[in-house]
Amino acid sequence: MKSLIENQKAYLLGCQLSSGAFRLAPRRVQINPYFTNLALISLVRLGEGEAVRKYVDWYLDHVNERGYINDYRLDGEREVDTGDADSEDSYHATLFSLLVEWLRLTGDTDWLRQRRDELAKMLQAVGRLQQKDGLTWAKHSYRVKYLMDNCEVAVGLEDAATLFAAIGDDALAQEAQYRAEACRRGIAAMYSPARAAYAMYDRKYPGWRKWYPDVTSQAFPIVYGLASPDAASGLYERITAAFPHYDIFQTGDLYPWMIMGECARRVGDVRRVERMLQTAAELYIRGPRHPYWLIHESGRFIELMQAAGASAA
Repeated sequence: MKSLIENQKAYLLGCQLSSGAFRLAPRRVQINPYFTNLALISLVRLGEGEAVRKYVDWYLDHVNERGYINDYRLDGEREVDTGDADSEDSYHATLFSLLVEWLRLTGDTDWLRQRRDELAKMLQAVGRLQQKDGLTWAKHSYRVKYLMDNCEVAVGLEDAATLFAAIGDDALAQEAQYRAEACRRGIAAMYSPARAAYAMYDRKYPGWRKWYPDVTSQAFPIVYGLASPDAASGLYERITAAFPHYDIFQTGDLYPWMIMGECARRVGDVRRVERMLQTAAELYIRGPRHPYWLIHESGRFIELMQAAGASAA
C-alpha cells in the first residue's frame, strides 16, 4: 500500500499540465500560480526537480508586460488568462522561495543565469509595490498592506537575495536584502504590545472569534519566523484559546488551512500536528471534504508528514 506521502506526491504530479502549469486540483479548471508556488516546495523536497523547473519556466514565460502574473483557467485544453490575480506581491515572493528550494536541490546556477533578467524584472515589480514603511501593497489596484502577504514578501525577498548572490549579481542581491529588511521592520511595526496582536492590514486588528482572515493572519509571523519567541507564544495561546479544535478542522471553514499545522509545529505543539495530519487524511484525502483539498494543502501535508517522520497518519 502506498504511503500517504507517495499518494500525495502522485496527487500533485497528476495536477501538472503538459505546458508545465498546475491546476488547483485534478478536476479543477483554475490555475493559480501563488498556490502552486506553495505546493511545489514539497515536490522539490521529494526530488522532483524537473517537474518544478518546467513549472517555473511556465511561470516566467507568463509574466505580463506590467511585470506581474495573472491566474489562468482551462477552456478545454487551452489556458486562458483571467486578467486578474489575488495579489501581485505574494505571487512573485513565493516564486522566489520555491526557486531557492529548487536551487538547493539541483545546484543549477546556469539555468538561473539564463533567467536572470526575468528574475530581476520580478524583483523590480515587487519593489514598485513596496512603500516607505517597507510594506507592500497587495496590488497596484488594491492598495492594502496585508500581514499575510508581507510575511511572504519579507522571506521571499531574502530568498531572492540568495538567488542573485548564487549567480554573482551582488547589486541585485543587496537590493533584495535591503528590501527584505525594510519589510521586516514594517511587519514589526504592525505588532501592538497592548493588543498582543499584529494588525491584519493597515491598522486593523483581529477579532478573535473570526477564523479568516482574523485568526489565521496571526499565524503567519510565526510560520515565517518573524515573531519574537514571546510574541509567538502569546499569539499561539490566543489562537488555540479562540479555536481549540482547529486541528480537527472545527473552524467554520470547509477548507483545511494546513498552514496552521506548520504554525503548531513551529511552536512545538506536536499533538496538534499529529491530530491535524490524521484528521486531514480521514476527512479530506479519503473523506467527504475531498473537493476542498487543493494543491497547496497537499503540499503542506507532505511537508508536515516529512517533519513528523511520516509516522503520524
